[in-house]
Amino acid sequence: MPRPRRYDAAVRERLLKDAAMIAATEGPLALSARRLATQSGTTTAAIYTLFGGMDSLRAALTAQALQDLGSSLEAVAKDGNPADRLLALARAYRTWALEHPNEYRSILSDALGLAVRRAPAGAPRAAAAAPTVPITAPDVFLDSVDEAWHVSLAPLSEAFEAGLADGTFSGPASDAAALAVTVWASLHGIVSLELVGVLDPTLARLGGDAGADRFFEDALGRLIAGLVVPAPSRGAHA
Repeated sequence: MPRPRRYDAAVRERLLKDAAMIAATEGPLALSARRLATQSGTTTAAIYTLFGGMDSLRAALTAQALQDLGSSLEAVAKDGNPADRLLALARAYRTWALEHPNEYRSILSDALGLAVRRAPAGAPRAAAAAPTVPITAPDVFLDSVDEAWHVSLAPLSEAFEAGLADGTFSGPASDAAALAVTVWASLHGIVSLELVGVLDPTLARLGGDAGADRFFEDALGRLIAGLVVPAPSRGAHA
């Protein structure tokens, strides 16, 4: 009787690497168990043995992309004016998205949506829209997505925490999370329009002479500047 196949950590890493390559170059929809197994020189059984299924593997890829995005933001210098740091973080976010378009699209996937919408332990589940494609990944994979999402947005929150503490921005320390989401929502909207190729044509159609680069700088610059406390008031705050 033949011995059962053994799938080790090396096979797991190869599957993740090849899955990331397929998703990055051809888009998430090109990723299937059969295609991935062929690419990795293994069998579909390896995917189910090591991950439990494609949903769990997709969740692992989502977490991996979020960790990479978070590392890019974490590399932005933490010194200097919090408002300047926020603009630097916004630029780093856009740069990563434009350099990793398919990974960025996959980040806002059903795996992420289901992970972050789960209610805390013991709390009733919120009435949220069902994911487009039901995700059956075990909690351990969704937990990793949720944690990576939190870590990837942490630099924005930290910049606001510093700015609220030193009077650059007005409000209590508890406003940091809401302000971070405000900037992220605007940032994501601009980047998403740019990735689908409609930002430049829309700007041109409306008579604007600015391309996506200048528009981004102006839009995010104005948003962040609008949150800054004027210098005389800041001195009074201190």
